[in-house]
Amino acid sequence: MQQQTIEDLAEKEAEIKEAFEIFDKNKSKSISVQELTSVFRSLGYNFSQDEIQSMVKELRQTQKAEGAEDKELDFDDFKNLLLMQEEKAKSGEDDLRDAFEVFDRDANGYIGLEELMMVAKSLGENISEEDLKGMLQYAANTSNQKDDDKDKAPQINLQQFVEAYLK
Repeated sequence: MQQQTIEDLAEKEAEIKEAFEIFDKNKSKSISVQELTSVFRSLGYNFSQDEIQSMVKELRQTQKAEGAEDKELDFDDFKNLLLMQEEKAKSGEDDLRDAFEVFDRDANGYIGLEELMMVAKSLGENISEEDLKGMLQYAANTSNQKDDDKDKAPQINLQQFVEAYLK
């Protein structure tokens, strides 16, 4: 597991502070919960207002603080909210990595047709070989394969697995 250095953490906090200050237009040292939608969009997240309200409520619960209905967030609240979302994203990546390892039965770093067939069968799924092959081809973007590779059953790696899952 990759450890973050003190410099990395300081840089991350500086980036979060910069984002906070951009949206604290009136320099009140707080931003409204309503503004969080545009803040998160600028940071690459696409949360609805209801999702943001839920996140703020969860933050308040983790802080064991009253006022889950607060309309304003200070910098520390904002930073903690972002760090919570980052942790959830990392957890999702870990879950996908674990799922990949279940499929990659021979632990060679790739999922092939035979492995996918075994997993589908063990789950009681009745999926045809052609459908499974199509799934792998889709995930592997095999349209980029050379003509002499077209007859080979595709294999996908972890990155392709994650990208296919997220599409």
